[in-house]
Amino acid sequence: MPQIPGVPITDDGGSITLDLGDLSISVAENLGRLAVAILGTLIAVRLVKIAIGRVEEHRLREQLLFFVPKAVAVVMTVAGLGAVGIDITGMAAVMATIGFTGAVVFTPVGQNLVAGAMIRIDHIYQVGEVVTIGDLHGVVLYRSMLRTELALPDGSTAWVPNSLFQENQVLNHSRMGGWRICVQVPLDCSADRAVALKVMNQTIEGLAWNAPDREPFVAFDHVGGEAMFFNVYAWIDDRTLEPWYRGLLLNELVDALEEVDVSVGQTTNLSINGRPQTKAIGPADRGASRLR
Repeated sequence: MPQIPGVPITDDGGSITLDLGDLSISVAENLGRLAVAILGTLIAVRLVKIAIGRVEEHRLREQLLFFVPKAVAVVMTVAGLGAVGIDITGMAAVMATIGFTGAVVFTPVGQNLVAGAMIRIDHIYQVGEVVTIGDLHGVVLYRSMLRTELALPDGSTAWVPNSLFQENQVLNHSRMGGWRICVQVPLDCSADRAVALKVMNQTIEGLAWNAPDREPFVAFDHVGGEAMFFNVYAWIDDRTLEPWYRGLLLNELVDALEEVDVSVGQTTNLSINGRPQTKAIGPADRGASRLR
């Protein structure tokens, strides 16, 4: 005769009697445990949200509020199912392993999480440092396990996925001792070369804003059809102010050369990557260059 677990069966020869009393008690107990597990889950999630609400950093607080309550709910659900006699630990372990591997390998979120962990382990950058990643350059305002917030030179803000920091070359200019800028100074008269070189060297020695432990220098570049060209190099800490510093450097050099009657030709202000960029004539503010 087949047996039903937990249900006693009696056979008096002529009839079969099922005693459902114990089964009713077992079902009631399991329903009670399930109700307690649900209530415990709701209380645990609520307490976790209250604790996370005390985090002062609003970006971190929002991220924790998104992920942690869901993780707590899953754990409490598994515990509740175990309390009513449903053992899913083996299945949960297999699903968790497959899910974690798939998330890391195939999803951007998983890749960014791994990259965020590696950034912290390798100590690539900190908040406040100036970095370049691919075509983006800026000051690190905030970093999380998923993204990094950069303040770009044009005043905008970029949220960069951490995976880009693993896939591309990263330059940390704060640890490199600054960023080199260059301006080009042409001379109309070749006879002024020696005097101009001396004056420009004296000028850059007194640059108060040059990055510490980095020496500015003057380099003779080439002789053109109508002028001789010098490149003057200096170092800055923050590339977001690079256009202003280039204008300031060129302004100081032209002022010093004009004081000794050295004729300065039409000039170009070189960008950081070395490509010439014509310096437009603007108002006489702190970043305007005096051009002739």
